[in-house]
Amino acid sequence: VISFKDMMHTNSYGLVRGLQFASFVFQYYGLVIDLLNLGLTRASEIAGPPQVPNDYLCFKDVATEMHHPIRMYTRYIDKVFMVFRFDADEARDLIQRFLTEHPDPNNENIVGYNNKKCWPRDCRMRLMKHDVNLGRAVF
Repeated sequence: VISFKDMMHTNSYGLVRGLQFASFVFQYYGLVIDLLNLGLTRASEIAGPPQVPNDYLCFKDVATEMHHPIRMYTRYIDKVFMVFRFDADEARDLIQRFLTEHPDPNNENIVGYNNKKCWPRDCRMRLMKHDVNLGRAVF
C-alpha cells in the first residue's frame, strides 16, 4: 500500500492493475519536482494555507507576491514555466556571480544563445549582453 494525502494505491492484482499506479507515481514525481524548483517556503506561499488554498496563479496578497523573484510558476506535464522579476541589484549580483565562475572576456556568451526563430526578425528578442548574461545566470 502506498498512500499520499488523499491518494492511495494497493497493488494486489499484479501487473495489469499495477499500470493504473503510473498516474499516481507521475503526480508524486511532479510534486517533488515542484518542491525542488520552488523550495518549501515559496511553494507554500503559492499554494496558500490548507484551509483556504489560493486560486491558480494567484497569491494571498501583493506583499507575498512581491517579496520573492519567482512571480509565476506552473508545470504542464513535463514542461516547467517560471516568470522571474529581478530588481537591478539582484540582477547585477546574479550576473557578477555567473561571470566570476564563467569569465567571458570576448563577449562570446551571446553567440549560440537560444532565440526563437518563429518570430519575424524585427520582433525577436534583442540579444543584449546584459540580458544574455542574466538568462545564462538564472538557468
